[in-house]
Amino acid sequence: MQNKIFHVSKSEMLEIKQNLQKDSSLFIAEINSDEVTQLDDFLAVISEVFDFPYPSGSLNSFSDWIRDLDWLEKDGYVLIFYSSKDFLCQDTQAKNRIIEYFEEVILPWWQADVERCVVEGKAKPFNVYFVD
Repeated sequence: MQNKIFHVSKSEMLEIKQNLQKDSSLFIAEINSDEVTQLDDFLAVISEVFDFPYPSGSLNSFSDWIRDLDWLEKDGYVLIFYSSKDFLCQDTQAKNRIIEYFEEVILPWWQADVERCVVEGKAKPFNVYFVD
């Protein structure tokens, strides 16, 4: 299992999504990036689509919730950003921080770190798709 960020076209995503939807053990979150142009938008939308127990008001709380997700009771996670060119287009610094955080913390966490840091923690697939 390799958790990754993918950059795909709309047509590629249609095929990928059809295959993903066949697996009921996955939680699939979809975000229209044209609604996520600033950091506060991202925090509100990510809290909603992952059904965080409490809305995330900062990157620290986002970090805590996105590395938990027990309430979803799923064996893997998929996050899809449509219209990726619009993703945090009004805050490129936040965009770079969030993408870097996914690459360096969140995806490795779900790939292996969770097993070392959480009692009975289980590695799970977590993939992110940016759709052009």
